[in-house]
Amino acid sequence: MNPIFSLIPSERGPVLKIREQLLNSALLISLEITGLEPLTTAGELVAKGQKIAFDPYNKLPSVHSSVSGKVLEVKKDFILIEEHGDLVAEPLAFNTTDSSSMLADLRNAGIDVSRFKQGCTLIINTVPAETGIDGHRFLIEEFNHIMCEGLDFLKKALSPKASAIAVPQGMAWTLPGCTAHEIKPVYPNGLPAMIIKTVTGKEMPAGVCVVDAATLYRIGRTVHGKQPVTEIMIKVGNTLFQTPVGTTVGLLVSKAGYTLSEGDRVVLGGPLSGRAVYSLNHGISADTQGITVIAGDKEPVTKDSPCVGCGECVIRCPARLMPNMISRHAEFGLFENTKAYFIGSCFECGLCAYWCTAKRPLLQYIRLAKKELFSKPILEDLRK
Repeated sequence: MNPIFSLIPSERGPVLKIREQLLNSALLISLEITGLEPLTTAGELVAKGQKIAFDPYNKLPSVHSSVSGKVLEVKKDFILIEEHGDLVAEPLAFNTTDSSSMLADLRNAGIDVSRFKQGCTLIINTVPAETGIDGHRFLIEEFNHIMCEGLDFLKKALSPKASAIAVPQGMAWTLPGCTAHEIKPVYPNGLPAMIIKTVTGKEMPAGVCVVDAATLYRIGRTVHGKQPVTEIMIKVGNTLFQTPVGTTVGLLVSKAGYTLSEGDRVVLGGPLSGRAVYSLNHGISADTQGITVIAGDKEPVTKDSPCVGCGECVIRCPARLMPNMISRHAEFGLFENTKAYFIGSCFECGLCAYWCTAKRPLLQYIRLAKKELFSKPILEDLRK
């Protein structure tokens, strides 16, 4: 099997903690989620854990400062903070009886609860999303008690009708009250849509909520420590980092031992469905689970070449779509036409682009069309 498709968890390697005092550059706290409003201004001193941006419509997760420091710059899409001092925000209070209040408390702490539904079938996913993005193993083996605390809180908030845990074949990982389902560790089986199909036997049924191990860990740690999300676990190469949110990509890549050359690509996520960063000063967000470095001479770069009509992308698509037709319409700005090819059913695994004979940027065309079609309606729907 091609290693790029393997989801077999790697052996547990070193865990490197990036402490605030070791940061040799300012933190860049991303506000890429459209609609968040800053709560701070340039020159202000902020405490670690202090809320610095929020959604006035109470739908999207709040953002907090991951260090004590001075705000250097506030822009529409980021807040730049320089580490300074030892200020710490007051502990958070969590409701443990009312479901709506419990979810609101999680959102206020920086957890995305938009897909959490009352009475759902709850699936905890411990299968790596992509090759190399396998920090789940460390979390579930080392912090099982924290994940159990997160699961207990989540069950109280959601009252799920059933609970399951999806694990890679050969792994004896368990969580209390969850029925175990072994998943063949081959990409794209770890993506939520595929997990749902394997566990339930149905394609995208209503009332199913998939929570990955990293999110469950963040919930447990937040509830246990009464602190918002300010640190994450992120896999870079063979090293698992525990680092503040907003740490620059360049610092993590350097600490992982990489020396970048011209043409190398640094990707947030995995090699198939990740997104390349435009700058090494890009700050990691709370939901970033891994960084992949792709050498410029290892993989052919995509290009805007014409489709040769081979049909390889159609054969490989796990959602049984026609990426060739979607990309053709998107390429020429005919975004409305892509609806006829069920673009909304694409879960962006990237297999179409990987297997494309002409090396067309199929995934990028699909994402462009989705943004043009759905970004504004989705935002408006969230605020209703």
